[in-house]
Amino acid sequence: MFRSLLQNSKGRAVLVAVMLIVLAVVWQPVLNNDFLTNWDDQWMVTGNPHLLEVTYLNTISTDAIATTFSEPYGGQYSPVNTLAFMVIVRAGGMEPFGFQLFFLIVHILNFLLVGLVLQKLLAMITGLKLDNRHRFLIAWTTAFLFAIHPMQVESVAWISASKIPLYSFFYLLGLWVYLFYRQTGKWWHLGVVLLCFIASLLSKEQAVVFVATLVAVDLVVCKNFKERWIWLEKVPFVLVALFFGWFTLSIQGSPGVGGSYPFGQRLLFANYSFWEYIIKLMVPHNLSYFYFFPMDPGESIPLLFWFYPLATGVFGWVLVEYRHKINGVILFGGLFFLINIALVLHLLPTPRAAIIADRYVYLSAIGFFLVVIYGMVQFIGWLSTNQTMIRSGLAIAGLVYLLMAGYTHQRTQDWKDFETLYNDVESVLEHHLGIGASGAGFINRHMLSAYRDE
Repeated sequence: MFRSLLQNSKGRAVLVAVMLIVLAVVWQPVLNNDFLTNWDDQWMVTGNPHLLEVTYLNTISTDAIATTFSEPYGGQYSPVNTLAFMVIVRAGGMEPFGFQLFFLIVHILNFLLVGLVLQKLLAMITGLKLDNRHRFLIAWTTAFLFAIHPMQVESVAWISASKIPLYSFFYLLGLWVYLFYRQTGKWWHLGVVLLCFIASLLSKEQAVVFVATLVAVDLVVCKNFKERWIWLEKVPFVLVALFFGWFTLSIQGSPGVGGSYPFGQRLLFANYSFWEYIIKLMVPHNLSYFYFFPMDPGESIPLLFWFYPLATGVFGWVLVEYRHKINGVILFGGLFFLINIALVLHLLPTPRAAIIADRYVYLSAIGFFLVVIYGMVQFIGWLSTNQTMIRSGLAIAGLVYLLMAGYTHQRTQDWKDFETLYNDVESVLEHHLGIGASGAGFINRHMLSAYRDE
């Protein structure tokens, strides 16, 4: 039956519709979640001065919009996200349901965009021989894993993290339109891509790496990658990225905990973070809101952290040794993951107090999942003469998706309110994580004290 559904467009539409229904069921608990009024929502949302006029006068004036776009707030500049908040409050008041519903819809739209982008990309990769059935299977299985993975809960369930699904929406939309531009060569398509890039940057500064993703697309779809015009057309994107990068650095406050470590230690943290993100994407176990630094600034780094650069070196050697086996799908997926995770690997000093965070892998996970799903489909194809093995492989894959869905459904409820979130972090600290003084101090200062004040 599954194969028959893959054979025609109507059957494939049915499969996408089933995925949408499953996503709605899995993510439904977020609609019951409250504001985390002691955990950033109190200043990002309910106490945001940009929303005061909308809250009390029930209107969105041009002055309010102008202020939103002209004044950074809290060391951040995300006016498109704030504008979305304004629309939500205007439509339904300062109630958590409206926020949760809006950004859940954005997440589901991102699922659709991932499927559309990857299906089109797989049809355009130079030298890749896949029929429509396999392109659909790889693209939409990847998109479904992206949408249902437990590490995505933080970005969707936490209203203060709304910038991440929102910037990802414009990022993916721009990438989709860029693929049309690569097919048609119409300059207005490129203009739309630039507008999407700017909208993504105005949602979250992390979108600054979008231009590198465009280069990754060119690398796998363009036959004449070294042509000058391919690089010249990127000039407006580079200029916009440089401006926003400078502007973001100029409005950020003190470097905080994350910026207090010397570069050598941050380099070790970068290797650790890289592998931890991969491990948690493969086996999402013991997920937490906070992953603390292993020691305070000035203390010696644990011996275990020296293992991760070694693992990176071995991984790099394997890539070089087997580079002839890396096709366009693996190359793009790997580059997409690395490009979109690079800014949160601590190579640059940042004010972040956590060594990793689930929300930072929201977009980059697409690249990793693409490589994994493509490899699985190729492996199952290699077993095509053994139907028992194929059925076993599909059953295992189905079980994995079921477990992911169950964990995600359960984890959305950990974000119901401040008390449930506090209990979740406390449980992880007590049973699973060995934290340094920095971690203990953080939870005492920022969570426990706030909880008691409540």
